Amino acid sequence: MWRDFRYAARSLRHSPTFALAATLALGLAIGANATIFSLVDGLWFRPSGFTNVDRSVRIFSTTETSRQGRWSFPEYLALRDGTTSFSGVTACGRRGTFFPTESGGQELTLLNVVSLDFFEALGIVPAHGRVFGSGDEAALEIQPGVVLGHAFWRRRFGGDPAVVGRTVRIGAGTPVLVTILGVLPASFRELDAATDRDLWVPPVTWRRMGNAEDFQNRAFRWFDVVAIRRADVSVGAADAEVRALAAAFAREFPAMSAGRSARAISDFDYRTESGGTNAMALIALVLFVALITCVNVANLMLSRAASQSRELAVRVALGAGRRQLLRQTIAESALLGAAGTGAGLLVAMWLIRLLPVLVVQPPGFRSFLWFGVDGRVLAFTFVAAMAITLLAALAPAWAIARGNVGALIKTGPTMAGPGRRGGRLGSVLVVAQVAVSLALLSSAGVLARSFVETGRADLGFARRPLLTAWVASGSLPPATTELAVQRLSALPGVRAVAIAIRAPLSLSGGGLAQRVQVPGGSTPAAGESPDVKYGAVSADYFDIMGIRIAEGRAFTNDDERPGEPVVVISEQFAARFFAGHGSLGKVVRLGGPEGVEHRVVGVARNAVINRIGEAPEPYFYVPYRRGTYGELTFLLDTTRDGAVAATAVRETLKQIDPRLEPRQLVTMDQYLRFSASDYQATAVLATALGVVGLLLTAVGVYGVIAYRTTRRTREIGLRMALGATRRQVLGLVIGEGGRLVLRGLVIGLPAALLTTRLIRSLLFGVQPWDATAFGGATTLLVVTVITATLVPAWRATRVTPSMALRETR
Repeated sequence: MWRDFRYAARSLRHSPTFALAATLALGLAIGANATIFSLVDGLWFRPSGFTNVDRSVRIFSTTETSRQGRWSFPEYLALRDGTTSFSGVTACGRRGTFFPTESGGQELTLLNVVSLDFFEALGIVPAHGRVFGSGDEAALEIQPGVVLGHAFWRRRFGGDPAVVGRTVRIGAGTPVLVTILGVLPASFRELDAATDRDLWVPPVTWRRMGNAEDFQNRAFRWFDVVAIRRADVSVGAADAEVRALAAAFAREFPAMSAGRSARAISDFDYRTESGGTNAMALIALVLFVALITCVNVANLMLSRAASQSRELAVRVALGAGRRQLLRQTIAESALLGAAGTGAGLLVAMWLIRLLPVLVVQPPGFRSFLWFGVDGRVLAFTFVAAMAITLLAALAPAWAIARGNVGALIKTGPTMAGPGRRGGRLGSVLVVAQVAVSLALLSSAGVLARSFVETGRADLGFARRPLLTAWVASGSLPPATTELAVQRLSALPGVRAVAIAIRAPLSLSGGGLAQRVQVPGGSTPAAGESPDVKYGAVSADYFDIMGIRIAEGRAFTNDDERPGEPVVVISEQFAARFFAGHGSLGKVVRLGGPEGVEHRVVGVARNAVINRIGEAPEPYFYVPYRRGTYGELTFLLDTTRDGAVAATAVRETLKQIDPRLEPRQLVTMDQYLRFSASDYQATAVLATALGVVGLLLTAVGVYGVIAYRTTRRTREIGLRMALGATRRQVLGLVIGEGGRLVLRGLVIGLPAALLTTRLIRSLLFGVQPWDATAFGGATTLLVVTVITATLVPAWRATRVTPSMALRETR
């Protein structure tokens, strides 16, 4: 075998053009595969740093509209104490707080509130110091503690181990003195691959920070639950147990748990589900590129085998058999695969560095994404390289195995053996290449059109140059907020100012929600009070946001003063709870069975809440100044880019009251771009893969047509001798390429329709069979392929009868 490799290396050195073309094609495919895997792995599939990740289970609260709901702390305690399938049941709730800076100010930090046994149940060992455990509650009551995330520790304290034991004050309003207990290892960042947390605290510390009510309300669901399954219990058995417990919750607490169930899934299934269609679509598209590459390299190898027919004939005459020829083909494929793998890794290392630029960062927060060539990416790359190389070698190996190698001695390269059989197989491979390329380009076109639509679709509110200033102020006197609105309105370039708890699309996880009952209305189930998201807004909020009132009216200044409670509901709210029977003047009870009745004064158009592309859901608005929320967002309608006014807004609010210093200043355009980032990233990646596939297809078609034209030199010369014109010869060669393309399009169109239908959930504002995308993909493919045939066609017109005579010798 070693001799075969040496011979293959010498043979490839004598064919540098072929070796370079095959290596580049393999390198592009392998590099693209590695890059997409790094992206998908970094966003969804990279495992958490648990010790017991193989037995970890995610437990979700479910409803008709949500399969990954959270739990309240009382519900978590009931899960922990009422199940036997797990060796540990932990809770993790995401929150934010403020950490002192070296300059004396405060920075917004991301914090996880986790159950006391969280770290020990998941087997997480600290890098420095210690973590809290189930026996630390009494000590933490006396002196609250905090554990630092590894990235935060390096960024904020420069990686100094001596920070362990130090005390700091954290929190808004009246900060709490806490002790830094330890630092988490770099291998553990969060429960999800693309996230991280700065601080980790137990419930007792969060209570001391003034949040005791967060653990008392059974309807306040903000905890993710992760459990470690016992070795002798299957995931199915654990799932059955939590479903039974959820049914018991519904019977015992019908007002808060009716219509709710539960499910338990493995950590791997959770990651696959989180990646969803987006991850699968990217993987499928890059596999299309790999398939086109396999066909491309196979065609190159077939053409080379045909051009070496005389050499093969000599080897056969000297006693070489079919097995030896196959070994030679495999050796060449292995060398090309090794070279392609090296080139692919270089391509991947370059492309992976560009991924953070491609992914839009969350406005107002640091990015925690990490993409790199680690062991997982290397392992995947080598497996992909082996698969692509083997598939590319199948066609030439099959041609040799099926060919009559003995006939080579008698007939030469033009009549038998791998050349003739390879020519037919080459045509089949070109047709397949065109078909796959059409499916790839059509998918890229539909995804690109979808992203374009996110920039011009009706979202329920106007696309205006708004600046949002989020303030975590605690309770401020109404006079202070009124003064802030007046001062901000007087700033240059500011037309108007409104107030809300949070802005739409502001990464708030859906915002706040309340239990809702409609006396005499069509509440979904008897005794059920569903959670409905809401916003508390000032009277001019609807004008500034451009949210149209479909029926009735918006809030007035009188509605913000003590008096009859009023509410504005969305169209989806009216459709669900009033079923088209008219909602104006009707009563809605907010806060559950014991809540306060509000009269409906208006119906607003549906508007997006969390992200572009979400399904409309019930929503309602209440006057901001009639409640106490501990935070507010100023929304400034500006005459120019809101970011320009950010400094003036910050200084103005700080001068009024230090508690009004904004924690985040973000333009609505930034929120819109981040909300559309998934569509953008998928469109850009799909377009890039489509271009790569198109180029590979063009090269493949060129190679086959050029090879077949060369083999027809005698025929073309004879045609020229008998009076054929250059135009006729040109049409002959282009027509051959056109027939191959037409067959590929006929096969590729159904495949493209099926592919775009499978990615339907990724589309926004366009249909899977979008005519513009399909027409553009078809036109681009036809033009590119016909262009690829022009060079061999032009060479064919240069053939003369004397050249044909020389070919016969």
